[in-house]
Amino acid sequence: MVKTNMAPSLAPEEIYRSREELGINNSISMLTEIIDTNKEDKLRNEAINYLGKITHDSDTLKEQCFETFENLLISDDNIDIKCSAAKALGKMGYEKALKPLKWIIDQERSNDKIKEESLRAIAKIRFDEPEIKLFIEELDNKNPSIKTFIKNQLINLNPEEVIKLLLISLESKDFSKIHKAEIINLIGFELSSINISFEDSSFLKIKYPELFSQLVRFKKILLEHITSLTIQDHTELMNNSLAIFKTLGDEIYGDLIKLLLKEDFLLKMHAIKLIGKLKLTDAVEFLIVNLDNIYNEVSIASIEALGEIGDLSSVPDLINVLNIEDISYEYLDLDMKFYILDAVKNIYLSNKDTSFEYLYSLLETKNNTIKESVAYIVGEIEREEFVQPLINLLNEKNLDVKKNSIIALGKIGSLEALDSLIKKLEDINSYWIIKKVAVDAIYNIYQKNSYLLKQERKDSKRMLTKYTSHLIDHLNSQESEDFKVKLSLIKFLEDFGGQSALNALMSRVNDFHRVVRIHASNAIKKIEEKLELESS
Repeated sequence: MVKTNMAPSLAPEEIYRSREELGINNSISMLTEIIDTNKEDKLRNEAINYLGKITHDSDTLKEQCFETFENLLISDDNIDIKCSAAKALGKMGYEKALKPLKWIIDQERSNDKIKEESLRAIAKIRFDEPEIKLFIEELDNKNPSIKTFIKNQLINLNPEEVIKLLLISLESKDFSKIHKAEIINLIGFELSSINISFEDSSFLKIKYPELFSQLVRFKKILLEHITSLTIQDHTELMNNSLAIFKTLGDEIYGDLIKLLLKEDFLLKMHAIKLIGKLKLTDAVEFLIVNLDNIYNEVSIASIEALGEIGDLSSVPDLINVLNIEDISYEYLDLDMKFYILDAVKNIYLSNKDTSFEYLYSLLETKNNTIKESVAYIVGEIEREEFVQPLINLLNEKNLDVKKNSIIALGKIGSLEALDSLIKKLEDINSYWIIKKVAVDAIYNIYQKNSYLLKQERKDSKRMLTKYTSHLIDHLNSQESEDFKVKLSLIKFLEDFGGQSALNALMSRVNDFHRVVRIHASNAIKKIEEKLELESS
């Protein structure tokens, strides 16, 4: 570089504006001198910026200034100066700059700020296969800003080109599981953006035949890596993994189902979770076999998968797990029981037009675990046709059967159940928990039918008023009632009792139980406030 004897008294912007008068070479020398000798970082950064601008239109000038920027990038102690040099190299678009920029990326101790600027500069200079591979290598970068930039840069490429390179990179033994998870994430995202409907893979086969062939060729690797990842707790990764499977369709579904025959319980569990999300009915028989797996996690995953698939044929096998009187089961895991109930509920909800005869038949069994479980399930389904069978169960001796039946009646919300629920409350032989859930169920029924209280239909109002009076009388007269039952009654009267409930609530203000006294006082205040608003 030729140095000038002129003192660099002009500011970098002035030098740039006067470059024609000063001469390009003199201007370059003056800016370079500021960069090399000035102690103010702000001026040095400005000088780097304007020196980069001078080189834009001339390859000769780019060559002339390249060494200055390269030295700053590699050797300067100031991070901001190094970043400015990286930016200048990117704006120059000079391919010779790729080498020092990539060198910076390769350094493990590189500052994140300079690393990001170097990546941005590389993307501006050239973004062909070598650069794409470099960006894929950096996909697991811990810095959120860098990772976002890398992903956005890769996403903007031609899908066929980037997916091909991403698939090849899965073969790398140098990449960690986390790194490969990021690659799978990106493949799935790309497929989702081009394969809009996953009803089948025909669109991709027609539009991108080579890409589909690539996916089929790498299906074994994809299957191996996806099923080795714990993806159920990562929504984005799960969705993008499913996108890959749905794109491949029958090309991979059979291979996925075959994994259920493997002994590796983690592999099997991950495969089961994917099968459930994909709703693969061909896997139902394999899942049923795994209901009694020695690993509890596999059994629970199978139950959940059957619930997601929604095949009615699996219901008897699921219910059979609840049959603890069967000699093949030593005990019933409580968590597993709730997974089964949820799965059966989901199966019926996904088959809304089906018959419920099988569930009705289970209510005739002598097994109380099954009866109380079915009571819970029909409550979750919330169909009015279950009301009478549930009312019939209120006469059962088993506490859990009665309790679940009452709760189910409350969820369904039919007025038809009110009379039977009131009787359970007033029955002196009813255990306190039965009375409490009966009041709570009545509360739920009133909430679901609250519109009737506002209507002019006298028959509906009269009926609800009659049942409300029963609850008022019970709170007023049953001083020895369990305090939890009283609390449920107070809660009900606070919302639906009105002025007629005030005397009963006043009787509980002096109750022996402190919590009852507090709740009764609060209920009175709220009712009085409502009455004031209504009269104003």
